[in-house]
Amino acid sequence: MRTRRTIIAGALAVFMAAGVLALGHLRLWWAPDPPRDPDSLVLRVQFVGGMGPVNARPVPDLSLYGDGRLIITSLDLDQAPARELVRDMRVTDRAYREIYRDARLAGLADARAIKSDVQILDGGLTKITLLAKGRHHVTTLHTGADGLRVWLINQLLERLAVGKTKGEPPRSDLVGPSRPYEPTRVALLPREVSTKNTDSSPPIRPWPLQPLSSGGCTLHTNAEAATVAQLFESASPNTHWVSQGRQYGVTARPLLPDETSCEALSR
Repeated sequence: MRTRRTIIAGALAVFMAAGVLALGHLRLWWAPDPPRDPDSLVLRVQFVGGMGPVNARPVPDLSLYGDGRLIITSLDLDQAPARELVRDMRVTDRAYREIYRDARLAGLADARAIKSDVQILDGGLTKITLLAKGRHHVTTLHTGADGLRVWLINQLLERLAVGKTKGEPPRSDLVGPSRPYEPTRVALLPREVSTKNTDSSPPIRPWPLQPLSSGGCTLHTNAEAATVAQLFESASPNTHWVSQGRQYGVTARPLLPDETSCEALSR
């Protein structure tokens, strides 16, 4: 009897979820009105790899702000090595409301960890932040997790083209064409590299700015940020830079509108 009740309860849950989704497709505004402060980070999606230092993380996959501004990171696989692309765009008010509604529907308004029963070595996790009820709530989605909530989250990420190569949301969701993101702040993260016992021959260029030191983080703003951005646009991502006789690999990490200092990279 208990098994039968369990089956019936499970079936009812599935039908209720399907009903909610059907209402969602009819564009019913069941969720609270989304935040409207243009400077507020409303939704962020970031894949966190299983290995590597925190300050070497790339730009988050997606950042959505209260005015509908959307910044998406993808890879340009037409270049070798692949180059990170950061695109700046704006979603329509209708799309913004729908995205926020679907994020609430997926349960992202409450902090939670969605774990997997399958252990995947270095699988990493997806970190999703949503502004709701006046504060940010973080959901961590582990690789291999499944279930209805995971399916709802994946539907949302699919619409937003998270993880897609050169991906963007549907044209109908955007106010106009996207453009390259032009940061007002860029963090430089240098790390000294060994020149011994290496099979590869990366491009080597002299470092034209202030001397580098391994393990630090320096912030460049406004005109300096534009200079740094231009410097790295003209170089291969795997370039080694020579500063004071030493070779460095340097990550130029553009900061997003809500990131104001190097400390933001440790969150």
